[in-house]
Amino acid sequence: DATENAVQAAITAAGYGAGGGGGTSTALHAVGAGKCLEVPGATTTPGTQTQIRDCTGAANQTWSRTDSHELTVYSGSSRLCLDASNKGTSNGTKVITWTCNGQTNQQWNVNANGTITSAQSGLCLDVTGAATANGTPVELWTCNSQSNQQWSLS
Repeated sequence: DATENAVQAAITAAGYGAGGGGGTSTALHAVGAGKCLEVPGATTTPGTQTQIRDCTGAANQTWSRTDSHELTVYSGSSRLCLDASNKGTSNGTKVITWTCNGQTNQQWNVNANGTITSAQSGLCLDVTGAATANGTPVELWTCNSQSNQQWSLS
């Protein structure tokens, strides 16, 4: 009915999709660096470590939040999930793209304080060494309230 449709529209507008799909697709900005999270070279090869680069609006910098707490890039048969490599739970774990599989190392909490944390480890999505250069890799690190762990979806 109309009420259910309005509620679903509000849920979708808030960035949560229905079913296994994605909500809004947007850039994921690394606040401290003023850059965007991207898949280098627009590759669709699973296992590629993510990095930051000047924002372009291209598909390899366009991320979707799903209702199952995934952050996905690309769509269709090329769809990949942001992933803590090898289910890592220690500082320095590479943040890669991988075939979506529903495991906890592909689930992320987008927090009110601007951090994005791994649901599996509680570690923060971190721009390595607080660097700001294009090509700086992204990893997991103990949350420390620094600007290299601040992200915005917009």
